[in-house]
Amino acid sequence: MMMFSRMLRRQGFYRVKNQSEPVYMKHHVGLGGVYVRIENRRALITVRDLGIEEEFTRVKQLEKFINELEDEAYRKKCFIVHKMKGMGS
Repeated sequence: MMMFSRMLRRQGFYRVKNQSEPVYMKHHVGLGGVYVRIENRRALITVRDLGIEEEFTRVKQLEKFINELEDEAYRKKCFIVHKMKGMGS
């Protein structure tokens, strides 16, 4: 559990107070709210705006998933901005 917590803090997540199980949250411009609940040696990640719910038992897998989500959101944002610049906006 400590390994998940450390990695999430390193990724910029903060702990939500007044929860029985540890819950970490981060807001990302392209993704919205990203929530990670840690329970019984596993992490459950939820991105409500995109309807994503995944379960991880390994820290590296979760970290890779978070990085890929953020990279994809960044690429889509850059594509949209580039497209808008071409339209004269």
